Amino acid sequence: MTATNTAIGATRSAPVATSLAPALSDLREAALLYATAKVSRKVEDWADDLNDFVASGGPTTQAVFAGLGAMLRGQNPVWAAIKGAWSGASPQLKLAVVLILILTLLLSPGVLLVLLLGLLIAALVAGIRAATR
Repeated sequence: MTATNTAIGATRSAPVATSLAPALSDLREAALLYATAKVSRKVEDWADDLNDFVASGGPTTQAVFAGLGAMLRGQNPVWAAIKGAWSGASPQLKLAVVLILILTLLLSPGVLLVLLLGLLIAALVAGIRAATR
């Protein structure tokens, strides 16, 4: 009689064991989905905080983060840093940079002419000294 009881007990416990495995699998999947959603929300919060920090920063901060972002994307970080610095600059700084560039373009022919004349005079002096020795 004990063999029959054991056999009956075994058949009764088998459905419980087979129904427990899918329940544990479902519980594991639910816990994984919950953890993934929680981590995703936390990463989004950090990204928002970082974007707010970059937006509130000056040209240096924006240049650094634009350069890093371009480097991570495999693009030219120098050009991205220049564009980031320009976008973060104040209107007064942008005006000063544009005026300096215009003055440089306007005055560069005069500076070049003075440099060439100086080199010509230096060459003449060197030639005369060499001839008189």
